[in-house]
Amino acid sequence: MLEFSVFAVSLIVTFIITPIFIRKLKKAGIVGTDIHKKDKPKIPEMGGLAILFGFSAGVLFSILFVATDLVQIFAVLISILLLGIIGVCDDIFGIRQRTKIILPVFAAIPLMVIQAGVHSMSLPFIGRIEFGILYPLLLIPLGITVVSNSFNMLAGYNGMEVGSGVIACGAIGLIAFMLGNSAVAILMFSMSGACLAFLYFNRYPARIFPGDVGTFSIGAAFAGAVIIGNMEGIGAIIILPHIINGLMTIIDIIRGKPIKKFSEVKDGVLVPPKTQHVNTLYFFLERRFKLTEKGIVHLVWLLTLIFALAVLSIYFPLNI
Repeated sequence: MLEFSVFAVSLIVTFIITPIFIRKLKKAGIVGTDIHKKDKPKIPEMGGLAILFGFSAGVLFSILFVATDLVQIFAVLISILLLGIIGVCDDIFGIRQRTKIILPVFAAIPLMVIQAGVHSMSLPFIGRIEFGILYPLLLIPLGITVVSNSFNMLAGYNGMEVGSGVIACGAIGLIAFMLGNSAVAILMFSMSGACLAFLYFNRYPARIFPGDVGTFSIGAAFAGAVIIGNMEGIGAIIILPHIINGLMTIIDIIRGKPIKKFSEVKDGVLVPPKTQHVNTLYFFLERRFKLTEKGIVHLVWLLTLIFALAVLSIYFPLNI
């Protein structure tokens, strides 16, 4: 089947080129510090470029066989590449947090131009709301901005963002496949395949980091897919841990309360900053459980998987 073929293409291409990026990035001095390791090793940064290459390979492979939905597929692809460029700029030059929250709006323009998605939405206890022109002008850029930033913010530990990307994109891909939405399935299986291959090199202990180019690209792919597939509600449920973490971080930014950004490692256990307020989901979890780096990553994966399975349980009985 085409949807599973693009998964294989993305996985294989990413798996082949990631070691090349590891060597080239290290040689170019594009590295970051693995702060949660005792010896603070320097690890190649900006490896999300390999994810972008693998994902693009899968999507472009699909157009050989797809005669419909090409406009939507290419609109999402362009948005992801634009977010990738923003991520590269941040990885190289550094962009202020407040600016990073706003920049993804520009990457939403391709989806705004084609007026992607259905301009109405069903909300619990309220019913269906018709947004009209406000949907492409307001809700699409808002969705791209929120989701891409939420993936970027729930990061910083070996394999966390890429592993949760595999789960979230894989879940949306399966639902789209069951509903017969080929465009969304192609996009999501391509991204989950690329993330799964990259995870082999990014898992603990990481040999390469995705960087902002990786986290923004994963978030943009997820957001673009749920928009063109009219899956905003179930998409929000699947990435609820990311949204909660993003809200915590944004509230802290608005408060203007700068704190120590990273947890310390003592006897192998993560010790979050001593503050009177909670500003990230992972600090919240670290304060309540004695977690290693592997532990916090697996816990975030588990939370994402639980919400993904909750959504999938709704669709499997209806489509068997």
